[in-house]
Amino acid sequence: MAEDSAGRKRERDGWDKAEIILKPVGGLFTAIAVAVLGFWTSNYVRSREVREAALRERLQTRDTNARLYSELTSRREESESALRKDMFKSIIDSFLRSGRATPEQEVLNLELLVYNFHESLNLKPLFRHIERVIKDSPLRAEYTARLNRVAGEVVKKQMLVILEGGTSFDATANLKTLSFRGPAGDAPSLAKDLVLEGIRRNFKLEVLDADRKSESLQLRVTVRTGQGSRVETTSTEFWLDYFDFPMIDNTRLPHDQRFAVILNNFDAAGGSADITLAFFPGKYTGLREKPYYDEVLAKLLAEGEKGTPAETEPTPAPR
Repeated sequence: MAEDSAGRKRERDGWDKAEIILKPVGGLFTAIAVAVLGFWTSNYVRSREVREAALRERLQTRDTNARLYSELTSRREESESALRKDMFKSIIDSFLRSGRATPEQEVLNLELLVYNFHESLNLKPLFRHIERVIKDSPLRAEYTARLNRVAGEVVKKQMLVILEGGTSFDATANLKTLSFRGPAGDAPSLAKDLVLEGIRRNFKLEVLDADRKSESLQLRVTVRTGQGSRVETTSTEFWLDYFDFPMIDNTRLPHDQRFAVILNNFDAAGGSADITLAFFPGKYTGLREKPYYDEVLAKLLAEGEKGTPAETEPTPAPR
């Protein structure tokens, strides 16, 4: 029997019985839900801690490996620098020491020097020195061929590097008329437009003289660059032979750019010479060439302007 709100007894209905049964069941379900939630939460926290610990361990391992790699690389570079320094000193001393070395020793020392230091030294004077040394040698033809071969190999290596970021064109000079050969006949000059890093420049080549004995050409290169209504002009004259290496023997242009001319072939009997003009960024020059500070600053400012979001740009004032 159950009592109503007035205290009178009444018969229990189905709802009263369900309430009696469900009250403890509800408590049981609540306890089970709390237990399951607690277990799931603790399991999640534990697995998260495990993942974070594994991540920390990987990061520590990566940092350790990075430090180890950096240290090993630094030590290897130090040992290589020390070896190159000793090698350079030994080879240079062999040229400067008193007492005459044999032509074979001179040529061998030059080959060692060129193959190891061609990106950082202007070795043309040494090539000319060796040419004078071997002038009276009975093996002059053999030594000359070795000099030309090593010079050609170095030029090819340097051209492969600088043309990764540059461009070029070829030309054939007529040694008899001091002109350039073309499909329409010989012309007194040759002009080509080359574009690099968004900058278009016109290169005009002229042959001023030719020396068949030393297998060299005297050239004039005039570079014109259009800047809006203004045209910048750079002109230079130089002698070109097999011992001019483009990473070292080049001409500086505005915006940290360079151009160089190399001699591919000098055919004195046929009266022709094949040359190549290369136009490339300054970062491909030899180790002794460094950009000017104003050029570095201009590049940094230009990159900063490119990276600025459009919405942050100031709105121009109305005219």
